[in-house]
Amino acid sequence: MKISTKGRYGLRVLLDIATHQDHGPVILRDIAKRQEISEKYLWQVINPMKSAGFVASARGAKGGYTLARDIDEISLLDVVTVLEGPVCVVDCVDAPEGCSRSTVCVTRDVWKQVEDSVKATMAGITLKKLVKDERERESRVSLSYVI
Repeated sequence: MKISTKGRYGLRVLLDIATHQDHGPVILRDIAKRQEISEKYLWQVINPMKSAGFVASARGAKGGYTLARDIDEISLLDVVTVLEGPVCVVDCVDAPEGCSRSTVCVTRDVWKQVEDSVKATMAGITLKKLVKDERERESRVSLSYVI
């Protein structure tokens, strides 16, 4: 399993919106600039997230994107699943009918355990946690020790 650019950028986009929507909808051009991502590529990321109900869009002069759910209701697992598809370390875990040995294979049990751990970890990382971590990092970086 490898998370593609689309999945990585999707999380960054949601984090950007979450940290900047206090002043109203966030425009894609500003996200692209702050995150150093092509605005054209962001369209491929934002549309599936809009369809999944993560973001809402507003048209017009003061339009842009806002989160459609609370930040504690969006997990890394949600984002990756929407943008990448199901999290699966090996095919036989999610589709045991594809392997004649799936009922007797001990290694399948190992892969299932690994997959369950990955999913649990990803489900436990919410946008709320990332926003908190981002704000803490910003406060540490902005501290000045000049005398």
